[in-house]
Amino acid sequence: MAGLQVLEEQFSAAGLHVLGFLSNDFGNQGGTTGQIDACSDTYHVTFQQLALDHVVGPSAQPVWQWLMAQPNPGPSPTTEPTWNFHKYLVARDGTLVGHWVTAVYPGDDPADPNDSFATSPIVVAIEAELAK
Repeated sequence: MAGLQVLEEQFSAAGLHVLGFLSNDFGNQGGTTGQIDACSDTYHVTFQQLALDHVVGPSAQPVWQWLMAQPNPGPSPTTEPTWNFHKYLVARDGTLVGHWVTAVYPGDDPADPNDSFATSPIVVAIEAELAK
């Protein structure tokens, strides 16, 4: 969550906003509302987080049904999330322009000393969209 918060802080003035869609669709990893609140407090999350709900299958929220119906812009092989923290970038005109699996860190990955915020594929895509 920390990387997502950095994206919100870095790019919100330019028009990017991070939204957290909380779900227990993946091994009940989303947790309870109390656990989510505690995690948000720990990471000082200020971006909007929506109530726990489904993101896959026939009970998926309408926004997720819309995402799954879009042409796949990559780089992930399928638009459907396979685990928590799948990231989607939607352009100002409503076009899905990219999405990344859980393992792709949204910024400067603290676990990778060779990583850089400026070279993160998510940051590069965000900056390209904001430049349009």
